[in-house]
Amino acid sequence: MTVVLIFLAVVLSTSIWWLSHQRLGAKPWLENGLDSLDHGSHRVSLPKAKVGLLVILAVVGMLFTLLFSSHFMRQEIEDWRSIPLPNMIWVNGILLLAASFYLQFALVAARREALQVKMLEIGAPKPVNIRHNEKNNNSVRYLLTNACVLTVAFLIGQLITWLELAGKGFFLSGNPSSSFFYVLTGLHGLHIIGGLAVLFHTTALSRSNIQLHKIVNKIDLCALYWHFLFFIWCAMIFVMLGWTYDPFIELCKRVIS
Repeated sequence: MTVVLIFLAVVLSTSIWWLSHQRLGAKPWLENGLDSLDHGSHRVSLPKAKVGLLVILAVVGMLFTLLFSSHFMRQEIEDWRSIPLPNMIWVNGILLLAASFYLQFALVAARREALQVKMLEIGAPKPVNIRHNEKNNNSVRYLLTNACVLTVAFLIGQLITWLELAGKGFFLSGNPSSSFFYVLTGLHGLHIIGGLAVLFHTTALSRSNIQLHKIVNKIDLCALYWHFLFFIWCAMIFVMLGWTYDPFIELCKRVIS
């Protein structure tokens, strides 16, 4: 149950962090007078879209947590036979990690562009570390395109993994272990496909005439979603490989006994 406990701890920590940044206990009418009431509603730490995505990720995370728990309980039955996981799962993990990194780099570059636009609007001098506008835009487009390519390669790698397992005689209904593998990776792949549709749209916008700073939030959502899916992928591999043994719990049992 280690993975389940770790995931719940991460969700709880994220929730506490988000709530602590919402100034829930603030009293703007006492801090700055009645004028602050007109501006207090604009002091939101996170955009509504990002809050919505966090809620969705929490629901998806709990869904995978329930599946992980079912995996733990089912493997205690005698007919459980672990399947040999193909080496392709490591390649797929690297592809997903690389896509996540590319999206993070694209987010950093897009925020740099947004900062430049904001400083121009208020008449402030440009920071010396900001690149040329067109070069920065091309960098974001390049990073987003690479993230798309790597994610498509990840999905192709998943199909190759399924074909390899099927070639060895491990089918969806053949063994409880193989059934869990197909269900978990298939569900993960469906979430990848859903996110990929948004990423394709964001990449298309970055290549159009739209100003880059207007899609920073979209890139931010894609990056957050990909980071989350990579975390789920790692937890899923740990579960299926049996790397959820907890030496601390085992030590406690020995001490008590």
